[in-house]
This record gives sequence, structure tokens and C-alpha cells, in this order.
Amino acid sequence: MRTLLFFALLISSPGLAQLDTVGFTTYLKSVYEDFDLPSMAVAVVKDGNVIISEGYGIKAKSDPNAPNEETLYAIASLSKAFTAASIAMLVEEEKLDWKDPVVKHLPWFKLHDNYVSEHMTIQDLLCHRSGLITFDGDLLWYGSDYNRKEAIERLSARPLTYGFRESFGYQNLMFMTAGEVIEAASGMTWDAFVKTRILEPLSMDRTTSDFEAFSKDKNIAKPHIDGEEIFMISYNNSGATAALNSSTGDMVKWLSFWQNEGIVNGDTLLSSRSIQKIWSLHTPLGTGDFDKANFTNFKGYGLGWFLMDYDGKKVAHHGGGLPGYITKVAVSPDDGLSIVVLTNDMSSASSMLMYATLDWLHGKDYNKRSEQFLEFKEKGAKREQEAKEKRLATKGKPNKMLPKGDYVGTYEDLMYGEAEVVMKDDKLVLILEPAKELFSGYLTDWDDHVFRFDHNDPFLTYGLITFDVKLDKVKGFTIDLPNNDFHFHKLDFKKKE
Repeated sequence: MRTLLFFALLISSPGLAQLDTVGFTTYLKSVYEDFDLPSMAVAVVKDGNVIISEGYGIKAKSDPNAPNEETLYAIASLSKAFTAASIAMLVEEEKLDWKDPVVKHLPWFKLHDNYVSEHMTIQDLLCHRSGLITFDGDLLWYGSDYNRKEAIERLSARPLTYGFRESFGYQNLMFMTAGEVIEAASGMTWDAFVKTRILEPLSMDRTTSDFEAFSKDKNIAKPHIDGEEIFMISYNNSGATAALNSSTGDMVKWLSFWQNEGIVNGDTLLSSRSIQKIWSLHTPLGTGDFDKANFTNFKGYGLGWFLMDYDGKKVAHHGGGLPGYITKVAVSPDDGLSIVVLTNDMSSASSMLMYATLDWLHGKDYNKRSEQFLEFKEKGAKREQEAKEKRLATKGKPNKMLPKGDYVGTYEDLMYGEAEVVMKDDKLVLILEPAKELFSGYLTDWDDHVFRFDHNDPFLTYGLITFDVKLDKVKGFTIDLPNNDFHFHKLDFKKKE
């Protein structure tokens, strides 16, 4: 592994004289090493000055150089703040109102509950209180060939779990819907609006929502799982919720835009009133022992940003995650501080560094954070291993199996779409049609009418397919594929006659 220090500057201004940037960059290097990351890029801004910008590791097998301030990473849900800012700009132009029903701009918008469909507002889309639970419906865009509108429309088949505006449920599909609202109100796609109204004025020349441009770029960090490089997947159809790719150099410009109350080169792109609206708590979240230990009394979601107090100061932050990428941004307006962390593996290091950086700024012991989060990682790995062993123990002796040909056929889940079970080389193959490049693979015997499903997705474990058999006739199947992001267990495929 190579390590590259871009620059670490001591700024002799009030509030910075006591900050040991050299010591903190040494700590950052230890984080990269301790968390065993392929690469990590970090930038810290204080009072308008970039005081730290670092890159560690190697970007890819084909490019064993350390990342620099122009290296692209998929920033995933950091895209949500761009969507919130875009909506606010249209509100300021009176092309939208925060309280507008979504159906005023998208007459086709519909959820499972007609009342919610009719009363969902633009503001509701951006603060995770739709009644859907966290990540519900995400299989509709993940690796699928559905376009954005098709994915949103299919979500109407999924019943709501909570009452409307009752509980927090992190909802990517609602942000995708906000992207469609932007297009309806502005006449520009979400991608074009963000590029024209945000990226170009901020000179964020490295940032793109186009997967083709991202994947072919000469300076990108490739995604990894457990240190192994994986193939890249297009997330173009995720649009306003997760499609952007960026670098620390560009994200510094973005965070400075918020710190400077929406003013760029003397031009107000977003009013301070809109920023106050976006950074106000709209959906509260509970606090726990971890928060108490951090002197965090309040947490919640604004519009495209998480919010909390930390050591008496307001912090706006957000994380982003896609297979092979975990990212984090945080802004402490009262401290004049912002931080961006981009990594290309699945790790809690980016979130940990938000806390460590705030501790560093406030003169606290930041070194303890690594030990704390590494302990979390170790406990998580232990739980994961125990779950794997427990799952393997469910493998039985499949005595009650029909002839293979009886399982062959076309199946359909009302929300997700069709699946095919076919014969290939005298073996059963399952294909989930909306995402067939990811979710296709052989079925092997596991238990009575249960098969193991080995697919192509390097991020997820194998699935267990349980066929519903009545009077020796296959009626459908369900999928057991445990993970924290995608609700396979909610899919209910029925065999089509």
C-alpha cells in the first residue's frame, strides 16, 4: 500500500492555532490501516480553509496509486442533500411549495394507501415519514432495469407499515419521487438540474450522476468487499437518492457552499432561510446510550440531512452507502467545520471519523474512537458469523422433492415483477427478471422443497428459496436472503398458469 499526503496546513488564525493538524493526519493514516481499507480520502475545512486533505491506499488493481483530491467515489446517499437544495431553489422561484401535494405535480403518484397518496407533500418526500419502513422497495432500483418512474409506480403494491407521518422510515424511493417532481416543475431532469444549478456554479467539475462517465474515468476508486475488488454496477436509475459520484475536492466546495449560507462568488444560489428550513428537524429520532456518552440530547432528520447536537453544537451530517462504497459528510456551522470521508469498502471508519474530527476540534481524546468502533466491528463480525453458522444448520435431508421439471415456470411478485425457473444442464436456474444480471444462478437441494440460490451479487449472501407446494403442485416461492438493506423476505412469488 502507498500513502500520499496531499497537504496538511497549520493555519495561524483564531481557533486554529491549537489544532495539531500534523498529529491528526498521522491518526488518519492509522485509521486507514486499522480498518484495513483499500483506500480512503479525507478533507477537513475550518473557517473556509482546507486544513487537511489526505489520500491513502490504492484506488484499484489497475491503478495502484493513492487517491487524490480529484479521485471519484460513488457518494450514494450524499446525493440527497443535492435533491433537497434543488427543491428549495424551485420553492424560492415559486415553481413549488413545500406543502404542495405530490400529486399536484405528479398526477400518477400513488402509494398503497389512497389517503397518503393524496396528502403526501413535497416536504414529506424529503424527511422519511411516508409510512414505509426503512429501505422498503429498494429492490425495485437495485441492479434492476426499471427506470425511475417505473420503480416508483411499482411501490404502490407495498402496504405501509406505519401511520402517515407517524414514524421515521428511511425511504430512497421517496427521494427518487422528489427527483421526478424537480423534472415536472423545472422541465429538466434531476441530473440536468443538479448539474446546471449546483455543480456548474460551484465548479464541481469532477462530480457526475452518469455511470458511464464515472466507470470510464481515469481517476476512480473501484468498489471493494472485504478488501476484494468487485465489478461496478450502474445506479443511474436511483437518481435523486444515490446516483452522484464525487471527489473530496468537489465535496469541499459543496460543504463550503452550506457553510457560506448558499453564497458562491457573491451570488446567492440558496437563501439562508432555505438552509434554515432544510437544517430544521422535521422527523425526530430517539437517542441511546451511545448518544448519551457523546452528550447528544437530540437527533432527527431535516430535509436531506441528519441533525444532532454534539457537545452543545449543532451538527448536520449524512452517510452514503452502496456495495463497495461508504461515505460521510458533516457540517458543524457554529464551529465553522466540515468534513468529508470517502472510502471504497464496507466500513464504519467514515462515520467514526465524524466523531473523531469533532473531538479533535473540541480538544478531546479522539484516539479512543478507533478502539471504540473497531470493537463494534469485532462484535458485528461475531454476530454475523454466528448467524451464518445458524443458517447452515438449517440444511436438512431433502426427502420431499418433486421432479425438477415441476418447479420450472414463470412466477410473479406484485411489486417486484417476474421470476423464471428454468432447466439448464439438467439443473434448476432461478432468474429474477428485473435484475437478472445480479440475481441469476443455480438452485441446489437444501431441504424439503427448499433450494439454495447462488446468484451473481458479490455484496449479498446466498438465498434460500422455499417453494409453496400443495397436493404435489407448486404454487409459488419465497426468498430467505438476510441482509440489512433489501427486503427479499417480503417478496411473495406466485406461479403463473
